[in-house]
Amino acid sequence: MDIKKRRSIEKEKMKHLILNASIKIINKDGFDRLSMRKIADLIGYSPTTIYIYYENKAQIATDIGNEIFNSIINDISKLLSKQPDLTIEAKLTESFQQFIMSMTSHPEMGRAFIKSGTSGMFRGKTDDNQGENMLQSLLLEGYAQGIIKEVNDNASWMILTALIGFGMNALENQLFLLDNWHNLIASFVDIVMHGISK
Repeated sequence: MDIKKRRSIEKEKMKHLILNASIKIINKDGFDRLSMRKIADLIGYSPTTIYIYYENKAQIATDIGNEIFNSIINDISKLLSKQPDLTIEAKLTESFQQFIMSMTSHPEMGRAFIKSGTSGMFRGKTDDNQGENMLQSLLLEGYAQGIIKEVNDNASWMILTALIGFGMNALENQLFLLDNWHNLIASFVDIVMHGISK
């Protein structure tokens, strides 16, 4: 392994160490009490080291959101690639359900993101519109097949907002611990699908 690749791996490991410490602090003390010094004390480094990776705690909150969103996108991509013959309606339904399952699969991270008060939607690291683009593509395919109502520029954004809202509510109220959690997801996705289907 060359030096450049090794440094890149070490940088990612350090960022994950910082994020994991931040998540613990946010969930215990709240986002307002998160500081570079607290993070440094928890992981055994100096605050100066933390500043090499993050200028401020807002960047940390953004990266927590990015981690969640990238996990969601990867999970949906894997799901769809394993089942390429699904109907467009099934692709949308499965994608919406997977979105919620992935979002709530790391509850500590999700709760920390909520407590951070970050106002922006989750965004992927590589492409700021990756999630919207994937969903918009599925919606346009459904529209072309006559299954989905007319798709406007805001359709994917509105659906993502609904999915994120449901996921955040589930995290905040620990709905993912309920015995009927999968039924709740299915019911919610059914409502979304009913709203966009012809």
